[in-house]
Amino acid sequence: MLTFNVKKEWFEKIKSGEKTHEYREYKPYWRNRLEKCIGYDFSARRLRFGNPVVIEYPHYITFVCGYASKEDKNKRLKARLISIRLVDGRETDLKIYKLVYDIKFELIKE
Repeated sequence: MLTFNVKKEWFEKIKSGEKTHEYREYKPYWRNRLEKCIGYDFSARRLRFGNPVVIEYPHYITFVCGYASKEDKNKRLKARLISIRLVDGRETDLKIYKLVYDIKFELIKE
């Protein structure tokens, strides 16, 4: 399972359902983490700008508010990974002039 530590502002937006996409800069670090999470090579699947890699089997991610302990369940949210694609970072909440991973997810209500 992949874990994303996020600031309280983003955590609350995810919790409310307002935020359904997580963005991470297109770097080897995130590519390795995402590939390990879903179990296949993006280059083999031809991850291209704008074209999503749809996640066919259930893969889950956890959002943590800051660096909360594992025991603090109020600061953890579980979500199902839907798809991953590359997008222009200027059009995301990162507002950067680089490619970013657009990680679409669906919050699991418990």
